[in-house]
Amino acid sequence: MLSTEGYHWGGLNLSVDRRVEFGHEIDVVTRILAAIFARFPDRTENWGQHVSMEMSTTNADQRGRTVLVIPGESPPKRWQRLALAAFEQRMLESREPFPCIFGVDAVRRGTLRYAFARSGRNRIPDLVAALREYAAGCAGLGRRTSLVTFFEHDPGIHGIAAFRAEFWRLLGAVRDADDHPWPDGIDQDPESPLWEFSCFGTPFFVVANTPAHELRRSRNFDHFAITFQPRFVFDGLAADSPAGKNARGIIRKRLAEYDRIPVHADLGDFGAPHNREWAQYFLPDTDQSTPGGQRCPLSARPEGTTMTGPAITDAAALPLPRELADLLPEQGAVELQHDGPGKTFSWHAHSVDEQLHVISGDLVLFWHDGTTGYHERRCSPGAVIELPAGTVHGSVAGPEGACYVIRPMGPQPETRFLPEQDWPHPLPAAR
Repeated sequence: MLSTEGYHWGGLNLSVDRRVEFGHEIDVVTRILAAIFARFPDRTENWGQHVSMEMSTTNADQRGRTVLVIPGESPPKRWQRLALAAFEQRMLESREPFPCIFGVDAVRRGTLRYAFARSGRNRIPDLVAALREYAAGCAGLGRRTSLVTFFEHDPGIHGIAAFRAEFWRLLGAVRDADDHPWPDGIDQDPESPLWEFSCFGTPFFVVANTPAHELRRSRNFDHFAITFQPRFVFDGLAADSPAGKNARGIIRKRLAEYDRIPVHADLGDFGAPHNREWAQYFLPDTDQSTPGGQRCPLSARPEGTTMTGPAITDAAALPLPRELADLLPEQGAVELQHDGPGKTFSWHAHSVDEQLHVISGDLVLFWHDGTTGYHERRCSPGAVIELPAGTVHGSVAGPEGACYVIRPMGPQPETRFLPEQDWPHPLPAAR
C-alpha cells in the first residue's frame, strides 16, 4: 500500500511517498528532513518554527497496544514532534558529529524506540509503562538500540541540582515498580563495578540529558530526556578488546571536540576495578568527580521483593526527640519532609494555617500578597515559618537540600497548586 504525504519547510513543498509492506511501515521522512537540515544549516537555525507535518500516523490499534513510538511515526502532541525531530536532527548532524557512535548508528538503522512522559502525576506511570514494554522486546531490535524517553517540561524543575534529584527519583520509582527477578551476571550492589541499573529483567546503561547542561553539550537537550541502553549493546566491546578500544577512542575524541569541558573523569568501563556505572549516568556540568565515599542514591534491590503481607521484626525503639514530640497534636500527625538539592515547590496555598520548622540544610521561601507584592527569604536551621491559610507561596531547597517539619494547625489540610498562567511571579532559580 502506498500513500503520499505533504511537508512544508522553509518555503519548500515536499512530497514523500510512504510505503507499507507486510504490515510494517517503512518511513524515510525523518531521514530526508534530517539530510535537508544538515545540507542547509543557514535555514534551519529555527527550523522548529518552520516545519509543519501533516502525517497519517500508524497508531496503537494497527500494531497492538503500545506506548512506544517507532522511527517514522508521528507522536500526537506538538512538543513531542518537535522534541523527536530535534533529537534526530542532532544525532545525524555531520558537521559536528555526536559523540555516541552507537546512538547515531541506531538512528540511521531505525532501531531506536521513543517514549514521551507527561508532567505531573502521569510522569512515573508513563516511564514505567515504556520501560516495561521496551524491555520485553528490545532483544529483537538488534545490537544497536536504545529507549529514549522525553519528558514534558515541568516548570518546577530547573537547574542541574533539581534535574539530578528528579532523575534519581524517577529511577527509584521504576525500581520500586519492577516485579522481575534481578538479571543474571549483574551485581546488586551499586558500588560494584559489575552493577548496572536493571528493571523488568534487563540491565541498562542510563544517560540523562537536561536543558540545564551548557558546557557538557553531549548531556544537553531542550527537554529533560533519559536514554536507556541495554547492556547487550556493549557485548564484544570489552575494554581490552580491539573493537572496544577502537569505539572508546572514537567516542572520547568526539567528546573532546563536542563538549566545552574536558571528558569527565567518572567515565569508565563496565567491570573495571573502581568503576562505578551509576556515577556516569548523570554527569555534572563541571569537571568535578564524584567523591569516592559518595554512594549511589539507589539502594541495591534484593531478589524477590514482592510482598503478600506485612513483615514485622523486633528491634530497638527509635528515639523520639522531645522537640519533635512537642509538635505532635493530641490526635494526628506532623510531616517530616526532606527535599533534595534544588527541589522546587511552585506556587500553592494551604487550606489551614501551617508551621514549618527547619531542621537541617536550608531553603528559600517565596510568597506574594496583594499589598506588598513578591517576597523571598532564605531560611536556615532553627527557622520557624508561620504560614497563614491561603498564603500563596512556594520554596526552593538549597544546594545541600533541606529537612523540615510541617505542622498543620487545623483538621483535614488541603493543598492547591496554581496553574502556571496564574503564578503571581516567576519562580526563583535554585542556588
